[in-house]
Amino acid sequence: MEISQETIASILQLGGQYFLPAAALLRAIYFGMRGKMPEGFWQIAAASFFAGLTAITDNQQVNWQDVVAEILGNTIFMAGLLSFIVVYLLRQPNRGQVVDAIVGGILGLVAWVGWVYVLQNDWPMWTAPLVIIAGAAAFIALRFSLRQIGRLVKIATYLLVTGLVLAIGAGGIFLIQWVANNLNAG
Repeated sequence: MEISQETIASILQLGGQYFLPAAALLRAIYFGMRGKMPEGFWQIAAASFFAGLTAITDNQQVNWQDVVAEILGNTIFMAGLLSFIVVYLLRQPNRGQVVDAIVGGILGLVAWVGWVYVLQNDWPMWTAPLVIIAGAAAFIALRFSLRQIGRLVKIATYLLVTGLVLAIGAGGIFLIQWVANNLNAG
């Protein structure tokens, strides 16, 4: 039984572009609440770079200039997005759920536009309202989670483990299939 390259790339991207940055965000908020903001930004930087690396897994062509541009674009985009969220939540006092929802919705729209038009990912137009709603809900949930920082770190740990398992698992499947194909060809 062979798993397609597209499926492996999707699993790797799910772990590297969603779960690991989410875990880094929660850990950065935790460190920021503890007065250790630089440690949180280092986690964001590492997760953003890994997200940039996993973004190229679906690249079929090996044009190094495009690969480097895609890594840098995804890394900078993710780092900026996560850094804004941390700074907003920690430095902006709680102005209510409505303000958090509006800021989250605007950030969701900006993230969708950046993801689709700047980073040139192929998402249909109907996903824009879903991302805006998700951004608004995420900001409200993050504001609530600031009150229970212990649970926040526990969730971050689960997300980190899930992201690593998906990324390492996809890499392992790819390696096993590559070795099997090379042994059969030789």
